[in-house]
Amino acid sequence: MNDISDESLAELRGALRLAGAGIDAAAAVTQDMHRAISAKPFGVLAQVPAGQVARRVHDGVRDGVYACVRGVSRGVFAVVDGVLAHAGPAVQPRRRLPGPLVGLLQGVVGDHIARARNPLAADMQLRQRPGSAQPLSLTREALCAALPDAGPWPTVLVHGLAADESCWQIGATKTWGRPDLDYGALLAQRRGVTPLYLRYNSGLRIAENGRALAALLEQLVDAWPVPVRGLVLLGHSMGGLVVRSACHHGRVADAAWTRQVRDIICLGAPHRGAPLEKFGAAAVGALAFFDVTAPIARAIDARSAGIKDLRHGKIHDDDADQLPLPGARYHDLAGTLGRKGNPLGWVLGDGLVRPASATPTRASRDPQNSHHSDSSDIRATRIAGVGHLSMLSHPAVLAWLEAALAE
Repeated sequence: MNDISDESLAELRGALRLAGAGIDAAAAVTQDMHRAISAKPFGVLAQVPAGQVARRVHDGVRDGVYACVRGVSRGVFAVVDGVLAHAGPAVQPRRRLPGPLVGLLQGVVGDHIARARNPLAADMQLRQRPGSAQPLSLTREALCAALPDAGPWPTVLVHGLAADESCWQIGATKTWGRPDLDYGALLAQRRGVTPLYLRYNSGLRIAENGRALAALLEQLVDAWPVPVRGLVLLGHSMGGLVVRSACHHGRVADAAWTRQVRDIICLGAPHRGAPLEKFGAAAVGALAFFDVTAPIARAIDARSAGIKDLRHGKIHDDDADQLPLPGARYHDLAGTLGRKGNPLGWVLGDGLVRPASATPTRASRDPQNSHHSDSSDIRATRIAGVGHLSMLSHPAVLAWLEAALAE
């Protein structure tokens, strides 16, 4: 089998393993809820001998049924996995799993996938364009061959949570008239940048992805085919936090690539946290308070570490202030629903991130998660009528990006 066939088979096995783990977890949650619900009436009946007998019979049957469900599920998935492992070309899938589906699974349970060494886990990589069959090899020879027209302005586009690099083309047909256009391609035409697209496991800790991106950028700058005049980093949503994390870790290590960074651009990044994750954390606390709903709380709490980091926009592992890059220009963009001045825009922001989080002021910053130092060059903008996903393909955002890079 060739590499693509190997990868498609590995992804299929990984998806089946994840499905099996999901069934196992669902059975455990259901059993725990069953146990909590039945404990109430049986607690009352415990005063009589017959009630105690009935409880023992009930509990034995209950635990036996759920154990059977888990055992059968594990057995079936183990057999299927074994068949796929040994059958090889006979069961080779014709296509790989859709990239957005893999990105979604990684965003929700990516840390669990990595710990289990599931084949769906993948190392951080750069792609020449969305949907490229293979990642770029970061050697000078490979980059010269893949990017014969590489210019001095490499621009790395970093997707957000539960996505892959194809997210930059969401709405492209409607907005640009072509499905294969995105900010990277358009800025290459209009501003002469050389776009590269990052793919990563968004379910991992933001700090972990930040360190990995810092290492990747060091390789990229060292191997770039022509002298680098300026490195541009463009991140959407969580991607903006990963970019900031990479810059922080690069500055801590005094990495040479950090002195090449010209622009750090964050589109709808939750620098001060995402309301949806804050609500999720509060819901877990409330559900955990009751015996009956505590299993649901534990299930929700199994969401990925990457999602949990969005609660406060945490980009590194300690409480030290973020170290900005001297000489780099920071551009923060916030979108708001509705027309300019609409109060819903202030309340809902772009639907997922409020303006105060996407474009925080120095006065509103959490001192333990400082967005920038007072000496950094910050340029914050708010655009009305731009939602969190429409921000990925929007004429007003493109105009703003062009203006930012033209300065």
